[in-house]
Amino acid sequence: KNMLKSWLKKRLQKHRDLTFIKSLKTRNIVLVYPFTISNRQNLVISNDTYIGPDAWIILKGNGKLRIDEGSIIGPRFKCLVATHNYEGDMLPYSSEYLVKDIWIEKNVWIGTDVTILPGSRIGEGAIIGACTVVSGVIPPLAIVIGNPCRIIKYRDKMNYERCCKKGEIYMQKRNGNFTYRHLMQY
Repeated sequence: KNMLKSWLKKRLQKHRDLTFIKSLKTRNIVLVYPFTISNRQNLVISNDTYIGPDAWIILKGNGKLRIDEGSIIGPRFKCLVATHNYEGDMLPYSSEYLVKDIWIEKNVWIGTDVTILPGSRIGEGAIIGACTVVSGVIPPLAIVIGNPCRIIKYRDKMNYERCCKKGEIYMQKRNGNFTYRHLMQY
């Protein structure tokens, strides 16, 4: 009886996940299954974005994750808007959460296995290298790597602005076709 209950629960969750994915496709948002997203109502995601498989987005309390248009996020993305209060009334931490929103601005590229911590903001056009842990504010057009993350250089601003002006955005349709078909192979 418990096995059947467990199986039904998993099937129902998968159905909810696939229905959620379908609702996003109308806005050219690609969210690759499987994924874990708590409090989906706190996920604010703009058109023309991609999130790779095995995303783990934990939105505790009223904490929000905002992802602006044109952003691409690689596999095994981890995002937490809350942390435990280690100065509370219990050890090693209290049951109270400290919640801070996260904002990923437009045209950001986030590599594989990146973790973004509460209160982070990633500026427009930034690139976050694989396996990076982001904490704090990343300036626009910065290229960051590591744990803790550090800026290694900046994108060419003139080239970035030229691409934006011409509408050369990877996740947008061109001539009625999507340009990102290879991303769908996961």
